[in-house]
Amino acid sequence: MILTLFLIFIIGYIGYRIFMFFKIPGGAVTGSLVILALVTSQGVEWVELSSYVTTFFQVIIGVMIGCRFKKEQLSTMKSLLIPGILSSVWMIIVSLGVGYLLTKITTVDLGTALYGSVPGGLFEMGLIALSFNLTVPVVTLLQFVRILSINISLPFIVTKCNNSLAKDGAACEFAADTNNSKQNNTKTDFPNILLALFLGGIGGYTATYLGLPVGGLLGAMIVIGVLKSFGMPLKELPQWLIIGTQITLGGYLGTTFTPEMVSTLQTLLIPVVFFSIFVVLNGMLVGFMFHRILKWDLATSLLATAAGGVTLMTLTAMEVDADPVRVSILHSLRLAIILLTMPTLIAFIIG
Repeated sequence: MILTLFLIFIIGYIGYRIFMFFKIPGGAVTGSLVILALVTSQGVEWVELSSYVTTFFQVIIGVMIGCRFKKEQLSTMKSLLIPGILSSVWMIIVSLGVGYLLTKITTVDLGTALYGSVPGGLFEMGLIALSFNLTVPVVTLLQFVRILSINISLPFIVTKCNNSLAKDGAACEFAADTNNSKQNNTKTDFPNILLALFLGGIGGYTATYLGLPVGGLLGAMIVIGVLKSFGMPLKELPQWLIIGTQITLGGYLGTTFTPEMVSTLQTLLIPVVFFSIFVVLNGMLVGFMFHRILKWDLATSLLATAAGGVTLMTLTAMEVDADPVRVSILHSLRLAIILLTMPTLIAFIIG
């Protein structure tokens, strides 16, 4: 398992450097994801990482977010509940419609199409589909293509929007704090890193044990955020650790793109392409609405409403100077609602 983790990081780092060389946004996550997907599609098999390892990386992300938390943001968190519920309900309705449409234009059964269309997480939806004896490769393929299309297109879109706003003097407010933290984060404070990861780990692994969705991230974020709000002087994690986490998690997701998925993709290529375009455009529509109505910066609005995963969207928010707190909270809320409601709802629909 250690060798697998090392190889994922090394190959992912190559993808990251390639994307950086060509100045492609989101290179740490997307570059590693793409290159590992290409390698895995050629038949390379990987040892599955332990859940303790994947939870640990979630803890790191939760600590990253928690360390950026400020007491003044408590009122903001309360205000996210209604937008989060509304966007979740809209996403569920749209996903059910897309799934039903897929069954009409392909030979995919309704249950498989619905679980493949719902943005509830690649691994989570795959496991639930397996328990219902549905076509897991198709579910995994649709989920993977959704995540890939979001992670390739959205950094471009967000970066373009940020550049346009910067010219008008209206760039993301959170970017100033992020850039300052990068400038001040020149020395590595290892005792602070270990303390933050230890405290975050307590919260993350406890939340995971209790069965909370993305518990490692949420638990760590809550514990560190609460401690920060009470004045505990925890510094932000160094940039090298953030990038390393982005590369590893992006690469790990790329290892799910098996040759079986490639063969499935060939038979569903045209519907999957249209599915990907629609998913991106739908998220952008809701994002622009959030930007206009809630007055959020555009980068945060687009990332918070995209049909991506909690982990990757939060990492992307950090990379493009959006607000990772809002992004992670909205995605976590949506994921919780989907995981709590969709299995029962889909079981009722397919009878």
